Amino acid sequence: MSAFFRKSAAFALAAAALSHGCAAAVLQDLPPVLAEIDRRAREEFWDPKLKGVDWTAEVARAAGELARAETPIERDRVYDRLLSELEDSHTFRMPAGRWPARNWGTAGLRIGRDGEGYAVKGVIPGGPADRAGMKTGDSILAAGGKDYGKERVNFRDLFLVLEGAPGSLLEVTWRPLKSGEAARTVRLELAPEEPGDALVWKSARVIRRGGKLYGYARLWGVSAETALAVVDMLLDREETARTHPALAGWGEIEGFLLDARGNSGGYDPNILATFLRGRWSAGDYYVRSRGAKRLVPPVSRPISVALLLNSATASAGEALALKFRAHAIGPVVGEITAGMASGGAAAFSLSDGSTLWITRRAIEDAEGRSYEGRGVSPDILVADRPAAAPGEEEAIVEAGLKALAGPGGGHVPR
Repeated sequence: MSAFFRKSAAFALAAAALSHGCAAAVLQDLPPVLAEIDRRAREEFWDPKLKGVDWTAEVARAAGELARAETPIERDRVYDRLLSELEDSHTFRMPAGRWPARNWGTAGLRIGRDGEGYAVKGVIPGGPADRAGMKTGDSILAAGGKDYGKERVNFRDLFLVLEGAPGSLLEVTWRPLKSGEAARTVRLELAPEEPGDALVWKSARVIRRGGKLYGYARLWGVSAETALAVVDMLLDREETARTHPALAGWGEIEGFLLDARGNSGGYDPNILATFLRGRWSAGDYYVRSRGAKRLVPPVSRPISVALLLNSATASAGEALALKFRAHAIGPVVGEITAGMASGGAAAFSLSDGSTLWITRRAIEDAEGRSYEGRGVSPDILVADRPAAAPGEEEAIVEAGLKALAGPGGGHVPR
């Protein structure tokens, strides 16, 4: 019997079992990878009811589609279609060879929803996308062989499509924001990304507005190291200015912009939320030196903070926004976030070498609201666009500065 007829017979048996309400028989005759996906979804997905999806019927449908699939790409589409029924951003499959186990490379690019399509929402300085000339607001038309348009994408196609083995090439088609310019296609050579804490320190600067000084730092992801980098630069601001010549005036900043645009998450954001609420340290002992006496760690001095977001802020980055709102830490400025607020996903290796991601924990706010699929709305809604004039910051940064300079300077924790 040919492979095609064996598959067709398996599907026929599955369909017959389904019509008789026999789920066990369906499970017994599935192709191996589909059976693995089915088992993981039933055992690991955060909702044991699978969000009300008739999962048994959808798995049987997928078995039939696999029987007719003739190429690996067609089979990948079947698995994608099946998992999309769960309508969960962090539940998807990565084809074999697409996701390196270690030593990731990156395009240095973040993308997100913009109108009825997708656009550049962050470019890491010095990275492949930056060297190609891509800018905030440029339209993204295709990346990694996938077209980007009206259809919403999951976490894989928003972030992981831009990752891969160092030295591999990622083809991206984009159109500059400037009107009248033609679309361009570039092949970006993926390169290792600097550690998150190093990127935080590299981004840090002092901005002068209206006779006042404000601090700024960009948080590209959420990790213990990146969070502690922000804590370090704010805890003893005079020491930061003394040890970092490029941050002259940091000791006199009257507000701080925490830029989480394009933040892909990755860790519990409690470190930052706790510190920014003014509850981090209160001085435990003194350190004496010649002519000096210093309290260590220094007493944490609250500072006005605004959080900057855009449509590429996802996962734990969105959880950070929810914490800002729940504890009135400061105004949230920018765009509606990606709507991918996962509480944790696990990755499982499948027998064909592919990787299955399953969301094991979902996030709801204190009132029980979910933000999956709809995102967190900012307090001040501003489209992410480049600077409007020389000497100005990008639109969301300018709006954040205005919020800090307004009455009360934002919400100052007490």
